[in-house]
Amino acid sequence: MSEQVEIVVVGAGVIGCAVAERLARAGHEVFVIEKNPGVTQGENQSSRNSGVIHAGLYYDRQQRPHKARLCVRGNRLLYRFCQRYQVPALQCGKLVVAAKQEEVPILEHYLARARDNGVPCELIPGPRAREMEPNVRAVAALHLPTSGVIDPTALVQKLYALAAGHGAQFLVQTELVEARARGQALELTIRYRDGAQDRFAAGRMINCAGLYADQVARLLEPGSPYTLDPSRGEAACFYRTKRPELWLEGMNVYPTPRRLVLKEGTYFTVGVHLTPTLEPRMQGPPVVGPVVTVGPLNLPARGREDFGGEHQPMRRFWQEVAPFFPGLREDDLQPYQVGVQARLAGHQDWVFHPDPVHPPSLHLLGFDSPALTSCLAIAEKVAGFVERGPQALAPEA
Repeated sequence: MSEQVEIVVVGAGVIGCAVAERLARAGHEVFVIEKNPGVTQGENQSSRNSGVIHAGLYYDRQQRPHKARLCVRGNRLLYRFCQRYQVPALQCGKLVVAAKQEEVPILEHYLARARDNGVPCELIPGPRAREMEPNVRAVAALHLPTSGVIDPTALVQKLYALAAGHGAQFLVQTELVEARARGQALELTIRYRDGAQDRFAAGRMINCAGLYADQVARLLEPGSPYTLDPSRGEAACFYRTKRPELWLEGMNVYPTPRRLVLKEGTYFTVGVHLTPTLEPRMQGPPVVGPVVTVGPLNLPARGREDFGGEHQPMRRFWQEVAPFFPGLREDDLQPYQVGVQARLAGHQDWVFHPDPVHPPSLHLLGFDSPALTSCLAIAEKVAGFVERGPQALAPEA
C-alpha cells in the first residue's frame, strides 16, 4: 500500500462494490475491505436477495425520502447498466392485487403515492389483471411496468470487475478491527485470515458494512446512537411449469399492502409475494425460468447471520398467497432460501451519517430493501459527498 490510502470502503456487497466502482471510475484511489472469502462468496444481503427490481411504489417522501427518491433513480440507472454490461435482468412488471373489494382503497392510496414519487403506475380492473396473469385472483390491481427481476450475484460480480478494472483494490478475508482519527487522517487496523494484523493510514472511510455497519461506526464513534435490528426473511418456491394452475406469465405478483399498528405508529408491509427467477443462459436475452419464489416471511433475526435453523412450515407461505393465487397447494412448495436484512432500529429510512469524529468519513446505516435496486443511485450520492461534502446527502440533492 501507499503511505496513505485515499479512500477505504468497508464491505464488498452490492453497495460497497457500486461505491467502489463509482469512486474508482472518477479517479480516486480506492481500497475495499471485505471479511468474507470473496465478493459474492459470503453470507450477506447481496448473495441472499430475491432479485426484485423495485419501481419505487412503497416509500413515502415524508418518512422515507431517501428510499423514495433513490429507488426511482436507481431503477432507471440499473436497467441501463444491465443493458450496457449484459447483466441478466428482465423488466417483467409487477401486479399489486386486491383479492377482495375492501382492499381497493389501499391500492388507491398507493396509486397516489406512486404519482407523487414519479413511478409509472396504473390502477386496472380485475379482468385486465387476469389477462396479464390468468391464474391470479384479483378484483383490481396496480400495474407497475418498471418493476423487474435481476440476477443479484451477476450484478455484484460485474460491479466488482469494473471497480477493479478502474484500479480499486480488494482485500478479502480481511476484517477492520480498529479505527482511530489521527489529525486529518485515519489510522486503520486490519486483521487477515491467519490472524496477522496490519496498520495503515487513510484519508477517509466509507462504511458499507451492511449487517455490521453499526459496529464499524462504533470503531470511530463509540457513542454512535445507531443499532441494527436485523430481520430474518424466509422464502419458499414452486415450479410454475408443474401444473396449469401454477402457470405464471412471469410478472412479480404482490398482495395489497397490509396495515400494521405498532407502538411507534401505523405501517404497511408489502406481504408475501411471488417473484419469478431468471433462466441461466450462456447467450441471448434473459428469460423467465421455471422457479417462482414465495416470500419473504419476515421474522426477528436470532443474530446477524441467522441463515440456518428450521425453516417455517410451508403451510404458512401457502396461507399468505392462497387468497390471490388459488391454484397453489401446500405440497407444491419447498424451502428456498433465508436472508437477513440490515434494518435499523427506530428508523424507516436509510441513514447517511458523516462521522462526527472524522467528518470526511461516512457511514451507511440500515440499508435494507430496496438497496439492491438503488445501489447505483446510492453510489452517486456517496460520490457527491466525497466531491462536495455533506450538503450532497440531503434527500433532495
